[in-house]
Amino acid sequence: MEVAQIVFYLFAIAGTLSFAFGTFFTKGVTLRISIFRAIGPLFLLNAVFAIPFIGTGPSWKLTTGSVPYLHIISAIASGVLAYVIFSLVSKSTASVSSVAPALAPIVVLLLSPIFLSASITVTQILLVTFLMGITLYPLRNSISGLNSVKTYAFILVASLGNGAVAVLAKLLAQEGVGMPETFVVRQILSGLAFIIIFPPIGLKLRDFYELFRRSMFMAIGHMTTIEAIQKGSPLVVQTFLAAIPITVIVIETVAYKKRPEKAIVISSILTVLGIAVLSLSL
Repeated sequence: MEVAQIVFYLFAIAGTLSFAFGTFFTKGVTLRISIFRAIGPLFLLNAVFAIPFIGTGPSWKLTTGSVPYLHIISAIASGVLAYVIFSLVSKSTASVSSVAPALAPIVVLLLSPIFLSASITVTQILLVTFLMGITLYPLRNSISGLNSVKTYAFILVASLGNGAVAVLAKLLAQEGVGMPETFVVRQILSGLAFIIIFPPIGLKLRDFYELFRRSMFMAIGHMTTIEAIQKGSPLVVQTFLAAIPITVIVIETVAYKKRPEKAIVISSILTVLGIAVLSLSL
């Protein structure tokens, strides 16, 4: 195995673990802080963790060709994703909300022929449809206050947002944009938008511990994932991230010392197995 391939896998694994812990700590944020007022500061805190890397990589291309438009679309997708994920976490558990991003390989597969000049077969489309069905069905009653239709809608929107962010990161890489610019610009644009729409009024100094802890893991997850996407296939990276729900379940079981819900375990296992089969079909 070549060094570059080993580095690629290490970044993908680091992203998976970091996102798992970040998702787990998201529940703590939703319990103590007004969730939508916290999202803006969280985005900006994420960007702060990237400061040591700003001078690395290629020169920034903020106004070059299609780059500014890709940045804006990426920020919008990231913002929608954050809104949905925080809504899901506030109504359920971190493990339930983590299933949605784990379905992102499906979105990447469907978008790749359009944006990344990749091919897709009828078998893969049928496999994708089946995978979404068996993954979502166990979760139909897992989110408090939402019926099955709304639950499916929330999870599908989150999956679409996560997959779109991955494809956009690859498109930016193809334009010569490095990880620091891809990550920092996305976080700042999304953060400022949320602060304008949901001003962080009422946040106390003690709240920043929860925000800081969550941002640290999510920033590491985002940066390592972007690096992996730029070095290899977005679909392969997202396939690694399909293990996030299982990882979050383990973290919750250890932290809360209680058995996870059966539906979440079934859905998480089906997600990992389904994504693995999907990857083998490529």
